[in-house]
Amino acid sequence: MTEANAIIKTVLLSTTPAGNLFLKKQSNKSEEMVSEAISDVECVRRLLQGETGAFEILVRRHQKAIFNLVYRMLGDYDEAAEISQEVFLSAYRSIGQFRGDANFSTWLYRIALNHASTRRRSLAKWQQRTVPMQVTEPVSEQELDPAEAVEQKEIQQQVQKALNGLEPRDAMIILLKDLQDVPYEEVARVLEVPVGTVKSRLHRARKALKARLAPYFNSRGTRK
Repeated sequence: MTEANAIIKTVLLSTTPAGNLFLKKQSNKSEEMVSEAISDVECVRRLLQGETGAFEILVRRHQKAIFNLVYRMLGDYDEAAEISQEVFLSAYRSIGQFRGDANFSTWLYRIALNHASTRRRSLAKWQQRTVPMQVTEPVSEQELDPAEAVEQKEIQQQVQKALNGLEPRDAMIILLKDLQDVPYEEVARVLEVPVGTVKSRLHRARKALKARLAPYFNSRGTRK
């Protein structure tokens, strides 16, 4: 497990609020081409045969999505960075349980949600944690004037606060479908429920989120 820890710590660098944990180093083009050509299933096969470098490929390929998912589940950057590492360690330990009957990302999302849900329950005041809803590609400061930037940040904070106030199950489904843009069929596999249930839960969760945001947006309209 020491080797797994070393790989994860090398790949995951908790420095950017957008969840971009890639190391700032010169990339090797040939290695990138090899990584792109290898499927997740092939990486798992190689890992089971003792090729630990295959695990690094999996971490690099999925770490950004996992961090973003956990970050928004917990609403805290440091907690998300810690849990993201635990997710990949758990995946490494239980890699033999991945059967390939679903996407590797589906299996990894399930592990991430389990870890995030457990940590979320252990945080006595998680509902009060608010952080901006960072996007994968942050808006350039040159694209917004100062007033617009402040307004966007305020909206992001209110959305995260409302999201944190949802039931964990509702937050999960919104994050998977609306943030990660995971297809309905894959969301169903992650949550282990029928597709129809995913759609009905998503509809309910969106209504709950909208209701929590209504006072804020109504007050903004009043101010204008």
